[in-house]
This record gives sequence, C-alpha cells and structure tokens, in this order.
Amino acid sequence: MKWIPITAIVCLVIVALAASVAGAGTPIGVDTAKEKAQGFLTEPDATLEYQKIECLNLGEYYVFGTGGGQIYVNARTGAVERATFDSARKDSHEIRLDRIAAEAAARAYAEEKYDGFSGKNMRLTGSNLVSHGDAGSEYSSTWREEIKGVLTPNTVVVNLNPSTGEIVSYIGIQREIKCPLEPKLSRDEALKVAAGQFPGIKVIDATADLSVEYTRPDVQTLTWVITMRGEPVDHVLQGGLVVIDAQTGEVLMVSPYL
Repeated sequence: MKWIPITAIVCLVIVALAASVAGAGTPIGVDTAKEKAQGFLTEPDATLEYQKIECLNLGEYYVFGTGGGQIYVNARTGAVERATFDSARKDSHEIRLDRIAAEAAARAYAEEKYDGFSGKNMRLTGSNLVSHGDAGSEYSSTWREEIKGVLTPNTVVVNLNPSTGEIVSYIGIQREIKCPLEPKLSRDEALKVAAGQFPGIKVIDATADLSVEYTRPDVQTLTWVITMRGEPVDHVLQGGLVVIDAQTGEVLMVSPYL
C-alpha cells in the first residue's frame, strides 16, 4: 500500500488516508458501532445498513451505508472518523455562500462533532472552493492540531455545499502523539535536501512544515513536509512535494508537479 502524507492527502480532499491503527484492545462490535453511527447523524431515525469491515492504514472500521452516503466507525474506539453525504452534493453549481460564511459553518460542525475541538490548538491549514466541473463545487475547510509548531495527525476536514450549506463530508482524526517533536534536521538543511531532489531547480518559493506523519502503520515520524516551486523550464513548472525524516534526513517521498 502506497503511503501518502497527511499534508498531501488534505490537498487532495482526502481521497485516501494515512495514519495508524488506532486504539488498543478488542473491537467494539457491530451493534455498538451502529449506535455510535446513529448518534452521529442529525436524523436519529435515519436508516443505517452495515456494509463491511475495512482496514486502512488509518485503522480498522465498521462501514455503514446511510442510503445517501457512508459512515466509518473506528472499530476500537467507536469514534466516527469519516462520513459522506452524497445527497448533499445536489444543486452545488451556484455559489450562494462566500468563503467566510462557509468556513464559519464548517467550524460550527467541527466543534459539534469533533471531541475537544475548541480546547485544542487547531490551525486552519486550508479553506477554499473546490470545483468539480460539471459535478458542481464544494467548500473545503481543514484544521490540524499544532503543538510547539508541529502539525499533528489530529485533523478535521469539513466539506459543504456552496449553494445550500449542507455538509457533504467530514473527517475527524484523533491520535496520541508518540514521537519526539524536536527535529535534528534544521529547516534550512531540509530545504537544501529538498532542492537536491530537483536537479537544476531555481527556487522561486518554498514552504516547510514540521509534521507528524505515519510512514507505515502505527509508526509516527516527525517530518519536514516541503513544497518547492522553481522557475518554469520550457513552460513546465518545476518542483513539487518532498517529505523528509526530520531526525535522520532520509527522503521519504518525492512527488514532482508533473
């Protein structure tokens, strides 16, 4: 299974997820998971159908269908960590909400559904309108907990319909931090390593964030997540995403723009 860093995933609107098998002990059972899913929904009488157990790097889940979407319940903690509401995507072509209103609505939903949201240092790392062409659009707001300048896996993503304000999807991840948060590799050293992955690049702009990533199941690693942009060559953008182990300097992933 290919590992994708949390930062990159968020940019892709959570097409897939990368984190750990969370929680210890025995699974909570389908019936208990169904109760958790039912309690998450705003309509307590909504019909839920058990579909499967799914194992991701993120963990093991009981998956329930809602008729118009899916609910993922962590099989060990009972937390709802992913929910999609396909029916809410209808009539999403007209933009009636501005970004500020959409972000406020997303924050209110996050505070309601994500345990301890208001008490954590949740940094807004993304807030934008995502176009799906003929399929419409959605606003996407992403928060990640920040501790001592380090982004943690504790993440909330709320997407909503720009016309109706309905919630389209939700992701809420909480994990205990188990790795050191002090890097041995400095920011300047990490940027030099990143530039070395793109021979001949003339850097125009670069961002570097310290981020706890799950490079394999149940293994946390403090990383530098670097996005580097260089001068175009023959009208082709140079650079891309580089993830570096902040302790050893090992390059864990390189994803060029093209």
